[in-house]
Amino acid sequence: MGKEWALVLFTLLAQMSVGLMIVAQALNTKQREGIKPVLLWVGVLMAASMLISLGHLGSPLGAPRAIMNLKTSWLSREIFFSAGFFVLWLISYYIEVRTQVSDGTKAALGWLAGLCGVIALISMANIYVHTILPAWETAYTHIVFYSTALVLGAILYAVLNYRAQREGQEQMLKVTTILAVIGIALQVVSLPPYLVSLGAGPAAARATAELLLGAAPVLVLSQALAVIGGLVFTFLALRAYSGKGTALTGQWLYGALVLLVVAELASRYLFYATGVNIMVGQF
Repeated sequence: MGKEWALVLFTLLAQMSVGLMIVAQALNTKQREGIKPVLLWVGVLMAASMLISLGHLGSPLGAPRAIMNLKTSWLSREIFFSAGFFVLWLISYYIEVRTQVSDGTKAALGWLAGLCGVIALISMANIYVHTILPAWETAYTHIVFYSTALVLGAILYAVLNYRAQREGQEQMLKVTTILAVIGIALQVVSLPPYLVSLGAGPAAARATAELLLGAAPVLVLSQALAVIGGLVFTFLALRAYSGKGTALTGQWLYGALVLLVVAELASRYLFYATGVNIMVGQF
């Protein structure tokens, strides 16, 4: 894997950051107080992802030059919109916590930052779709990138908002549980057709299928952890809160967060470790 670990962490942290921003905006359209406990973490995660991404560059000081091909390069677009998302987040964060502007203005700026983040994720996914690796040139890449943002963003929002002990926790837990379930369902349902398409594809795709078969324990574990963390643990957290067992609620939520992060790490590791380019078997 080598430098690819930098990409694993970069993509996951960036997707979690954007997902957290979108979930926070969606759940605080009218009442902005609930967004303050989580907004700082959006920037922390994105800053960490951008710093880690430098570990993949041959010359990190050349990163600014990579932005010069916006018309033709998905990588340039990813860098541009990722940086734009961070700048807009910084402005949004300052206005949210330091000024007295209207909630409508705060929401509009937050959504603008979120939109920029979504475009960054679209650009990120298209970098891999437009490669010579058949395993990446599929809709599955888009599905896993966006669903990861949804799953990790929803569960992290639930944890951070629960820690803030704000009112309306039960409704928040219901919504974030639904969002996590939707994201996990997209991943689980799309995996079998993806594996079938690899087996029926060109030599490089079949090579990826064989690698995934050899890594079946890791693949199965990643899916099992996602289901247990995203479905079972979040449901138990919601039930504990309904039963006034607030201490248990926190434990289940933290457990769900850990399991989902590990599941996505394992899945993303396989994404990079099993990609095979179209030159396999050719001379």
